[in-house]
Amino acid sequence: MQKLKVGVIGCGQVAQIIWLPYVHELDEYEIVALSDISQKLLNYYGNLYGVKKLYTDWHELLQDSEIEAVIVLNSNHTEVCIEAAKAKKHILVEKPLCENVEQAERIEKAVTENNVILMVGEMKRYDSGYRYARKLIGNMKGLRMIRARDVCDGLSASQPEIYESRRRTDVEQRVKEELNQAFEHELRKVTGDMSSDLYYRLLLAGVHDIDIMRAAFGEPQKVNYCDIWDDGNMLMAELDYGKQVKAILEVGYTNQKWFDEELTAYGIDQTITVKFPHPYIRNCPTLIRITENNNGMIVDKEIKVSYDEAFRNELRHFYECVIEEKVPETSISEGKKDMQLLNDIFQCYVRSKKC
Repeated sequence: MQKLKVGVIGCGQVAQIIWLPYVHELDEYEIVALSDISQKLLNYYGNLYGVKKLYTDWHELLQDSEIEAVIVLNSNHTEVCIEAAKAKKHILVEKPLCENVEQAERIEKAVTENNVILMVGEMKRYDSGYRYARKLIGNMKGLRMIRARDVCDGLSASQPEIYESRRRTDVEQRVKEELNQAFEHELRKVTGDMSSDLYYRLLLAGVHDIDIMRAAFGEPQKVNYCDIWDDGNMLMAELDYGKQVKAILEVGYTNQKWFDEELTAYGIDQTITVKFPHPYIRNCPTLIRITENNNGMIVDKEIKVSYDEAFRNELRHFYECVIEEKVPETSISEGKKDMQLLNDIFQCYVRSKKC
């Protein structure tokens, strides 16, 4: 098997728990370089995975001619993706693609002009249970309502009990603050004079639900309603899918340690729910619940399609796209549509506050 030689940019929590282990395990990949602002993390994970090329500056990694593709896992994706495209590297970037539509357009321009593949790491699209449920939903009669919910602990309370991540204790606070300020600046392009906290949870948590909703049901005609409260920790929005169908989006951040993310489709005589497992616990199957009328009876079914991993599936898909020059399912175009809908939801909230 031809191995795809990759450089991983960013060795933070999601890299440590998810990406590095899976990429290392898969025969399709070879990790040839790592980049992070923390030399401490580079040394540890370079030693753990046998990676010799370690860069504290991602620009230097992009100049490495051995690298064919990059996996972008740092907090500020835009400039990395643009420069990676200019360096003719294919790109797998962790969700969300970026912070705003303007950035998405800049990334799209760079990717198109340099003829490279960019895939957004929306792993739930590659979840076997979700894929199975999408087919069921596509055949559902009389769809009337959609509900997408992600209300949990943001993985902060549960994560330490699952995996002890390593932190950048050797990086100056000034450097961290500069990166945070750059991220904040891009959030402000969406929120304007309002607090960026009002958009933060929608962007980081809601983008998953926006993406799987769009994939299953298409593009909503408009956003009818949005309210945000608890300093941005709670959001509810209503999306218009035509005369007969509305979608409710619920995003919340709490102290509860259980994972609570579901997508539900309500039809005239059938309800289908996709219940996602905690993403940091490996090989937990996604649960599909079906309740329907059947010859006058109420029938309940529970289906678990597979123990395979959505993250592993998406890595295999990226490999296939690069080797066979295919367009990824979660392409730059799809990532931009996600950003546009996130923006539309927030702007609906802004308009409601000006009334």
